[in-house]
This record gives sequence, structure tokens and C-alpha cells, in this order.
Amino acid sequence: MADRVDYYFHQKLTEAELDLGFELLEKADRNLAADLGLLGIISGAEPTPHAPVPDLTLDLTAPARAYDRLGQRISFGTGQTVNCAVDLVGMPTEVLTAGNERWLGLFLCFDRSLSDPRTDGNSQQVFFRRDEAFQLKVRQAPEGALGAAPKVALQDGELLLCDVLRRYGQTQLLSADLDLSRRQVFLFTTAASIGIVSELWNLLPTLGTVQDALDAVDTELTNHFGGTARHHPAADLDYTPHGFIAADTVQTALDELVDGLSSTAAGSPGASKVGADAVSGTPQALPAGSVDGQLSQLLGWINGHLGASSNAHHASAIRTDAHNYLGTTTVQGQFQELVLDLLSQTAGSAGAVRVGASAVSGNPTALTAGTVSAQLATLLSALNGHATAADNAHPAAAVSFADSGDRFNAVETELALIELMAILEQGHYRANQTTPGQHKAIVQPVLGTGKALVWDSLGIGWTGTRLRVLIDDSSVWFTLNAFWNGTAWQRDYSTFYAGGFRFSRNEFEILHDHNLVSTFTDWSRRWKLPLSSSVNSAFELTGEVQEVGRIGFVGTNTDNATRSMTLGGCVTFRNRFPALPSSITLTRISSSNWNQTPAPLDVSRDGFFYQATAQVAATTSVFWNGEYHAIA
Repeated sequence: MADRVDYYFHQKLTEAELDLGFELLEKADRNLAADLGLLGIISGAEPTPHAPVPDLTLDLTAPARAYDRLGQRISFGTGQTVNCAVDLVGMPTEVLTAGNERWLGLFLCFDRSLSDPRTDGNSQQVFFRRDEAFQLKVRQAPEGALGAAPKVALQDGELLLCDVLRRYGQTQLLSADLDLSRRQVFLFTTAASIGIVSELWNLLPTLGTVQDALDAVDTELTNHFGGTARHHPAADLDYTPHGFIAADTVQTALDELVDGLSSTAAGSPGASKVGADAVSGTPQALPAGSVDGQLSQLLGWINGHLGASSNAHHASAIRTDAHNYLGTTTVQGQFQELVLDLLSQTAGSAGAVRVGASAVSGNPTALTAGTVSAQLATLLSALNGHATAADNAHPAAAVSFADSGDRFNAVETELALIELMAILEQGHYRANQTTPGQHKAIVQPVLGTGKALVWDSLGIGWTGTRLRVLIDDSSVWFTLNAFWNGTAWQRDYSTFYAGGFRFSRNEFEILHDHNLVSTFTDWSRRWKLPLSSSVNSAFELTGEVQEVGRIGFVGTNTDNATRSMTLGGCVTFRNRFPALPSSITLTRISSSNWNQTPAPLDVSRDGFFYQATAQVAATTSVFWNGEYHAIA
């Protein structure tokens, strides 16, 4: 019940006395809610990343109901969106130091909405309606190192919806950034506080609370599922007859299975009930069937092998006597020994010593009967004598020469050599002057199609700096650690980057690839200077592009009153981007009397404009110094 006041006859009610009656009724409602333990978020107010495109705001689901510690009811009927870029006093929540993070706390609290303004007897404006309402507050904790930043403390008059994690340079809040572990949800009461009547139970002992009963049920189920107690008898478990098992319980099915597998009865042995897959082999193989069938097949083959001469044993199982230089006593061993002896290259016992050869007549050299080794030695001696003796040499004029092309007219080796020297002196080498042996201009024919290789140099012999020069129908390519395999670029050394440059009549381009894949169809980064284009003052980038630079502005409110000031500037990229940057992030480094981060505007391939607006006190100087990150 509520505290009461007793208004009396002819009482002159004041505003405070009339309000007191309603306040006492309201207090009774709140005391009832508090006494029943109604504290926390009952439903709704679930935070999710902003849809359809996540940013630094969060969406809250509706309808929502909650009670605070004073029993005050908090509710809203439509979805809410909360800006987490600033806190409840308007301070930015961004993380200013790379490698740090910051926790935000999103809180819900009771409030009243004032409406229906009226004028009282003192000519003062009052609000006749004071409806129940709510507030959403964003509180921020100090930033700290990754994994060590503190969280916002819980507030007595507010309910925590969730913790929000912010990181350096962050532009979006995603599901992974939301922590609901401390969310103050509604809890009616614990199971240990609810009594039960258990006198008529058969299995569980006499218990006092729902929590005790649930614990006892969990123990019984754990023992049953873990197999430590409360086992089902096999005779009480149903079984659907299958295959050769006709029983309908697990116990009788197991008995029937054991009896069937252990059977030795003719025509229905246990082996006939065990399947066997096909087994490949040479010369015999076993088809798929039963163990009984495969055992019968094997027995037939063994009996056939033992009773027939056509199924011979392996050579390693056949004995033989040692013979000549073969000392092993099996056919397999003597074959292996013979092969090794014939392959031997050991002096005095090489394979050629084991092979005989008949006499061969000839003039001036003839071969006598003996071994192949001896005849080879005779041939080598005769050949060496011919090659080293001057009287055995052939004069060049006596050696014929056959030219398969159209370079030489001579038909003798001596004349062809003279003709060759004349050609070299006239077209390939310089004359024997002060620097003999140098080349004249090298004139090359057509070398191929696509990207033709002109020059390939190993340099100091290290693969990572192997230099190649290639030519296609429009450009000359100079590459390090990369060559064209006909369809793609391929690395010589897969663990090092590849680089190079390309020169054509209309442009110059620097090339680089750092993906460390063995082949690639295009370079990951390219800097192109368009020589023939009307815009040719900067390199144009393609591939992975990220540019970092400095921005800032300074100004002074010269007025003697607070004024709104808009400050900004322009940035020109060092290189032309291949397309509009996918993102531009502006980060504060230092500032004075200015807390607004500027926003990039009018972004193009060549740069962007930035500005920000803030209230500046009278005769106050401001500045903002920051950094931009542009990514294509």
C-alpha cells in the first residue's frame, strides 16, 4: 500500500501538497517493483551495427522495457540510433594513439519529458505534462594499450546496454566490437529460492528447491550418458531385425549374432556371415564375397599350386650350386650377383673383364682373342697414338667439309677456316687494333613473338638480380628476378620481390611485385609517367596504393563574441590515383581550442578538399594539425 495524505474540508491546497498525493502513489508503485526484484533490461534495446552500412552509430531494437534500481520503468516503442563518435558531453571518443584502444559504455536511464507549457498565477511558465521518458548516454573510459584498456564503471541510476570497443583509425562499429558480457539484463529470482514438493517422487531423493531437483536430475543424466550408472539392461532395448538377425531386443540380437558367427555347421558356418571386399593380386585375385568363399578359393589355389608344375616358385625360393665367380646358392641371388658384376667399374674386376671376345683382323691395328676389357685397352692405345703423333695427323686440306647452309663456298676444312676468319673480321669483331676482340654493332634478326628476349645476364651469379631485356610490339622491358614464360611473369627466386621498368614511345613505367607467388599475370604496383598525355606532371599509380601525408589549418576569431568558424584547406596527392580513393581517414595529431576533425570533400584522383566547423570563443586563436591516410 501507499503512504496517504488526508485532505480536509476548506483546506487551501498548495501545489506541493497536491503533487505530494501523486508522488506517494508513484513511490508505492516503484517500491513494489523494487521489492519484487524488478531490476534490469526485460526485453528489447539489443544493440546491432547500423544498417544498411555500418558506421560509428548503433541501432537499438524496439519495443524495449526495463526497470532501474529505484523501480522506475523505462521504455521506448520505436528503434533508436545512438552516435558513439561522441560521449554524453559532446567530447570525441576516437583513439588518438596508434596501438591503443578505448572502451565505451552505452547506458539507458529514466527521464521525464516536459510538455504542455502553461502560465501560473505568478506569471511563471510551468509544464503541465511530465510524461515518463528515457535517456541514452555514451560514457568513455581512458584509452590504453591493446588488451589493457579499462572499461567504464557501472552507474547507480543507469542500466548498461553493452560495452563498445574503439580502435585507432576506426570508422565502423561491427558485431565483433560489441561486448554484452556485462549487460544488465533482468533476473527474476534464482532457482534456489523456489520450493518444490517431492514426497511422491520415485527416483530422486526428497529435495527442497528447484535448484536441488535440477542438480539431482543432472547427476542422474550425467551418470547415465557417461556409462557410470543407471545402465539400461540390454533385454529392455528394442532392436529392429536386420540381415540374418531375427531378434527384436539387443540382448537376443547379440546372442543370435554370437551363435551365428561361432557356428561350424556345414552349409552355414560363421565365416559365411562375414563379408570380405575384393583383393587385387597377380597372378590371382579375390572377388568380393564372404570370408567362407574366399577361404575356399585360397584353398583351391594352394592345392592346385602344390599339385601342378605350372605354378612355379619365385627364383629366390629355388636353390642352386655356386659356380665360377658366382658364390650365392639361389637362382635370384646368382642373377643379381651376375648383373652387379657386369655393371662393375672397379679396376681389375670391371664388367668387361667377365665378357669374352674373339680375334678381329685389321691393318694397321688388329685385335687378338681375349676379353672385351683387353680389346678396349688395345683400341684406346691405338687411338691415343694417332691423336698425339704429328706423323699420324690428318692435314686440314685432306679433310673434306660439307656446308649445310649458304655461308661457305669451300669444300675443304682448311679453306673453310680461312673463309670464316674473313667473315668474322669484316662483320663481327673489330680489326686487331688497340682494343682487339671488341664487337662492332650487333645486328639481330627477328627473335620471336609476344615478348621476345633480347638480353639475359646473370651478373654476379645471384638469381635474385638476374637481369633480362625483352621487347614486344610497343615497349622495352627491363626486369630483375622475373621472366616471361609465354603466358605470365615467373620469378627466378620465389622468396624475393621482383622489379623492373618499361619504356615505350609514349610512356615510362616503374614495376614492382611483392606477393611472392611463383607466377603472376600483372605487377602488384605500377608507377606510370604518361609522356605523350596532356597531363604528364606526375606518376599514375595502379595496384595497391596507400598515401600518407600531413594536413592542418589555423585561424583566429577576431570578433568580441563567440562565433561559428569554418576552416579547411586542400591536399594534392604526390601521384595520380588510378581511381577515386576507396577511403580517406583524417586523424588529429595536435590541436588548440578546436575539437572537430575535418571531413574530406570533393575527392578526385589528384587530391581532395577538407573543412570543419566549430564554435570559437571571442578573440581566440585555433589550430588543428593532423594526418591523412588515402587508400585506393
